[in-house]
Amino acid sequence: MAPSAVDIDQTYDIAAKGKAISQHPWSDPVPFGGDDQWFYIPETKRFDLSRGSVRKLVVDADDGIRNHRGVMLDPDLTVLVIIDMQNYFIHPTFRHHPGGIAAVEPTLKFIQKCREQGIQVAWLNWGITEHDLKIMPPAVQRGFNRSLVQAKGHGWHVGLGAELPDGQGRCLFKGTWNADIYDPFKEVMTPEDVRFDKARMSGLWSPEEPMHKWLRQSGKKTLLFAGVNTDQCLLGTLTDAYSWGWDCILIGDCAATMTGLEAQAVCD
Repeated sequence: MAPSAVDIDQTYDIAAKGKAISQHPWSDPVPFGGDDQWFYIPETKRFDLSRGSVRKLVVDADDGIRNHRGVMLDPDLTVLVIIDMQNYFIHPTFRHHPGGIAAVEPTLKFIQKCREQGIQVAWLNWGITEHDLKIMPPAVQRGFNRSLVQAKGHGWHVGLGAELPDGQGRCLFKGTWNADIYDPFKEVMTPEDVRFDKARMSGLWSPEEPMHKWLRQSGKKTLLFAGVNTDQCLLGTLTDAYSWGWDCILIGDCAATMTGLEAQAVCD
């Protein structure tokens, strides 16, 4: 499902409507899942992911594109996961990423709306250490090195952990400027936000990953995804979240990639 940040402006609290949505007053809701169920409501063309909560938010989508009108969710069980909005991926010093820059303003608006509705905000970023490099699979390192080799003609020694010029630090090392969150987002971070490091294309590939542990302990059910790059770390994390059983919703105009429009379209 991929509503946009514009659609979140149509989100509203329906807890005071009188009739509990969890009782499913519609004629024939379609259940999905076992004990932990979704319901598809034919009358509204929405999926109810709220699991019987009293307070529900409606997030609309274009049913001409998605074949549904969006979702109802419980904000207390929902997390906005913002992936890799870091200097290394967004800042003009490192690359020309028009899609990433275009996603900044919608994402900032989306963050504000989520905060207003009490939705937890989480930041998931590359932040590697020497230990991570030591145990990192060759395929993960090659994924970064290949593009640098093609672009700059360097050997296979460059990539993750390489020293970047002008005091920018080692590539995507925790605590460096290049791995820091892009300034427009740093300005809106709050102490209530949670922040996690990763050393793979996914932040949820293992139950030992910090975000994986936190999500299980918190009891959160629904994850709203934003960030870059859509077909890489965002999709990797979303796919693992899906496999582990969390609800996954991609916010279309809060995500971008440099791979090409076709890759974005596939993910949407």
